[in-house]
Amino acid sequence: MKFSVGVMGAVVLSVAASGVAAEEQGVASSMLCAVTHTVSCDSLGDCVIGPASAVNLPVFLKFNPDQGTVESARQGGERRTSKIAHVGGAGDYMVFLGDEGDSGWSATITKSTGSFTGTVSEQGLGYVIFGSCLAN
Repeated sequence: MKFSVGVMGAVVLSVAASGVAAEEQGVASSMLCAVTHTVSCDSLGDCVIGPASAVNLPVFLKFNPDQGTVESARQGGERRTSKIAHVGGAGDYMVFLGDEGDSGWSATITKSTGSFTGTVSEQGLGYVIFGSCLAN
């Protein structure tokens, strides 16, 4: 199965929310997340389960809601910054949404535990990303 190299780095991370919206949601000024494992499947049902590097996804994500950006870093050191389109959520959960090119993404972070779950979708491919975050 062929995976898009730039999609996840760009997609798990593109949004444009204001610092006011993030502040209203009780979000730290930034959150550093380590991707612990991923599940990636194509439209034929062929899936790859494993670390982010197995499907060329970022191993670290830094959400900066007050700046409306997400930064990603791949295992090889490549870095990318994307905009956050929406910050939402309620109670103990923060939800980030974005799109880049022909892909859309979402990320949900549980504030009390730092648990992170993200998704990316593009034509014929889907990714589910799991990890842990620390407030900076």
